[in-house]
Amino acid sequence: MLHDSAAFTVTLDLFTVSLFLAGILFCFTLILAKRKYTFLRRSNPSFDLKKLLVLSAGTVCFLRIMSFVGVIAMDLANVRAHYSLNKTSSSSQQDGQQPIEANQAFYDNSMAVLFDLPNAIVVSTYILLTLVWAECSLLSRFHTESSIAWRKRWLVWYMIFNSCLYATQVILYILIFAGGIRSRGVVVVRSIVTVAMSGINLCAVFLVFVLYIYLSVKFSGFPYRSQASKESLRKITNVVLCWSVTRIIWGISALIFYIHDVDLLRPQAGWLPIVLFLLLLLTEILPIIILMDYSFMTMVGFQDSATREMTSLATGQHVLTSNNGIVEDEGDEEVSIPPPESFHDSLSDPLLGQQVS
Repeated sequence: MLHDSAAFTVTLDLFTVSLFLAGILFCFTLILAKRKYTFLRRSNPSFDLKKLLVLSAGTVCFLRIMSFVGVIAMDLANVRAHYSLNKTSSSSQQDGQQPIEANQAFYDNSMAVLFDLPNAIVVSTYILLTLVWAECSLLSRFHTESSIAWRKRWLVWYMIFNSCLYATQVILYILIFAGGIRSRGVVVVRSIVTVAMSGINLCAVFLVFVLYIYLSVKFSGFPYRSQASKESLRKITNVVLCWSVTRIIWGISALIFYIHDVDLLRPQAGWLPIVLFLLLLLTEILPIIILMDYSFMTMVGFQDSATREMTSLATGQHVLTSNNGIVEDEGDEEVSIPPPESFHDSLSDPLLGQQVS
């Protein structure tokens, strides 16, 4: 039996495949963030920096997925649209006053906002991770400073940083849409957005480095509560270092692409979609997975471990050794206290593994 029907062909180019694979990985990280947030709510109903950190990471994943879905849908529908990050060259200045089609202009401007917004939230998440590290750094040592006062100070500076970050983005986005359909003005503002976000990434890393040096020098004279606290802090520091390296890679890469007029999001870009996929994998997906799996339980149990060590000191117990745990002397008995990594073993939540009991 013959059927008369119009042929329907869907062409998948390398650009679409790269975004599709990246979207699947971001779905994985979103599910992981949701599971970690559920675990935190069960173990501690109060809202704290750790919950905010997980929510921020989940927001990054969600926005990336939504932006990829929009671009893939346009590409499959054969809509002649692309997101251009090309700077204003001499050729673009000559024909920069020529208008572009209104729908095309709106699409390009919308994609500029969608693709750039998650970058700011990644930077905000990175700063928030640094605050969690700083809080653990204070809890890891015996000192006379007020941890509450330090935490309030950090939150004030975090709010100031976020306000400046998002205010800058909103102003630039308004300028993009206010540029109308004249190509030159749109390209100029997009170039400013690219350079600004690259600079913000590098400045954020510099601020984190300054904070690390400051805390290391200021509290260098105070001893660690135990060897377990020192090792736990080192584990969290490794995660902050990983995020710092990825932010540097992202910032430098964006500047290089801008200088050489490279548009990663152009569908007919040859090998560039692979570069885009690898860049997203290296600078956003892997850091979030490392955060949620490598040091998650260490951060969750850090405060409880510090409180337990202070209680031991107040009751006259003395730390003897703590390679695999804190062994304390209490009269003729030795009481073994597990390290922070073993906090809530009954509530262990491995990487998308067992259910939280």
